[in-house]
Amino acid sequence: MTKLTVFRSTQATPGERGRVLGRAFPDRMRRTSAFYDRLFAAVGIDQRDVVAWSRDAFAHVGARAPELAEEMEGMARGADLPLWRIAALNARTEILGRFGALPEPECSTLVHAPADGRPPVTAQTWDWHDGMRDGWFVWNIEHPDGRVVRTVTEYGIVGKIGVNAAGVGVHFNILGHASDKSVSGEGSWVPVHVLSRAVLDTCTTVGEAAELAVTTPVAASSSLTLAGYAHGRATAAAIELSPVGSACLPPGADGYVVRTNHFVAPVLAEGEARGTADPGTYHRLAALQERTAKLGHAPDRAALLSALTCHAEDGAEVCCHPQPEAAFGTRWETLATVSLDVVGGSLAVHPGRPCSLADVGAWPVVG
Repeated sequence: MTKLTVFRSTQATPGERGRVLGRAFPDRMRRTSAFYDRLFAAVGIDQRDVVAWSRDAFAHVGARAPELAEEMEGMARGADLPLWRIAALNARTEILGRFGALPEPECSTLVHAPADGRPPVTAQTWDWHDGMRDGWFVWNIEHPDGRVVRTVTEYGIVGKIGVNAAGVGVHFNILGHASDKSVSGEGSWVPVHVLSRAVLDTCTTVGEAAELAVTTPVAASSSLTLAGYAHGRATAAAIELSPVGSACLPPGADGYVVRTNHFVAPVLAEGEARGTADPGTYHRLAALQERTAKLGHAPDRAALLSALTCHAEDGAEVCCHPQPEAAFGTRWETLATVSLDVVGGSLAVHPGRPCSLADVGAWPVVG
């Protein structure tokens, strides 16, 4: 099993924060970059397109999130890598969506926002290529003004799944839309991983996070599932993002937000791409909806973990096992299982599948 790596940053400036991170993990950033070189090539992407889009992405980040652009520059300096390589990591979803063959769906998320004053409960699987088993870590970022962000992310990428000390959490699912293939690199947009980090850096409520997400142009489709707790009230929402527009989806009447890897909002579902290529995302959603319906209105982390422990023989492969016989680029597994505590500003991170976490009390908590 992968050993959980946690890194704490307390530097006063974004550039120095990135530089220190790059100096701490230069080999891991280089390995991550090399992995995506191989993946891009495997799905037919010309490196000239990678370089061009990476440079465009960095320019867009600089225009809309200059502190994160500075942080990316620092990573490149610290790891002694060309800047476009760090930019390529942060824009890897956009590059794959624009130029690559459509990959299989991945990731399943459960959030429950109780109506009785209790805090939300959350959990998700992060399913990705097995070559990235050692390519991720937990980053604790302590800003000089007192803001604290904790994020599960890949080496060289500024953020992904996470929580901040203000009580806002973000879960992350990749989606696919027909418009992903037609985006021009010249228009204004922000990589979805950068947007997720910007939410954690700047937002103090789910309402603020939803507003930032739906008003930020993107070049690849994703879902940010938000959870928050303030004034004795739990809040949650799923923000579906695409290059042609966004949608904000509230929890169901039972308080649950259940996400897999297809659009639910009707206006965006018309351009659905991933579900068209592989209907497994619909099967996972149906299985999780059935399982959460049996949990009732007071689930805890253990209950959500149990719901995520669902295999093909149970109706859908939510808990994804290694596939060593598959070709490179199609070997998927659950690399991490993550739960957020928005009240405590902490994450519980298990480096592996939900079915391999026998004792929920042993779920490592960071924060």
